[in-house]
This record gives sequence, C-alpha cells and structure tokens, in this order.
Amino acid sequence: MGLLSDFFVASEEEATRYADRMNEDDQGKATASHVRPAEHKGLTDLEVGTLWAILEGKEWDADLHELESDEGGDDEGDAWLFRFPDRLVQLLAHAEHSALESALHPWAATEELQVDADELRPVVLDLQRLAKQAIAEQKSVYLWGSL
Repeated sequence: MGLLSDFFVASEEEATRYADRMNEDDQGKATASHVRPAEHKGLTDLEVGTLWAILEGKEWDADLHELESDEGGDDEGDAWLFRFPDRLVQLLAHAEHSALESALHPWAATEELQVDADELRPVVLDLQRLAKQAIAEQKSVYLWGSL
C-alpha cells in the first residue's frame, strides 16, 4: 500500500477531524468528502520542505523549510498531520507555471524521491490549486500522512 499522503484545505478543527476520521461511525467518509483531499503516495513533510527550498532557489534548511506539526495523527506514530506555513502557501499560489515546471526535475532527483519528474507534476499542480483555495477560503493547507 505504501505511504499515504493526503493534501487538503481546512480550518484547524476540520484538519483535526480529518486526522481522526477513522474513529467516526462512517470511518470518516463524510469528513473526507467535505475536505476533498488530493491523494498521493510517498510524500512527507521533508519532501514538501525540499520542494519549498527549490522554489525559493535556496538550499534546504530545517529552520526555514519545515512544515508546522499539528495535533493529529495517532498515538503509535503511524499517522501525522502538518500545516503548510503561510509563506509556503503564498509561494505555491503565486508561482508561475514555468517556475513550477522548473522545480520538477530537481525535486524528482532528490535523494528522498528518485522518481521521474512527470510523476510529480500532478502533485505540484494539486499543491498550487490547494494553495489558491486556502487563500480564497482563508483556511490552511494540510498534509496528513499514514504508513
């Protein structure tokens, strides 16, 4: 099955509910249909931080390119929830298409990913769409991940 990586726009309360959705009577179906996540695989906060650094044209720095750990996930550490900092949301929302395209190859070539750049195009486009949505709705972009 692999590492699940769901990206979505939500308020803090909605994000926490999404992270805990499997405890709901309907196994979280209503919550998932409300936030409509972009479902990908194999991406963690580290890979998103690496993309952030590439888009800024900087070396990755944990202090500068770290997502905000949020309450959520599970007690065993098999699931986690991160909020995208506003700086990253603004960067993604306002990035030119050419900048996003230029970031694909270096991001794909990182040690953590080692994939074909074309595999990441849908991810980058989803992240930009979600960033624009978050700004319009005055909410945040989140990454929920699970083993």
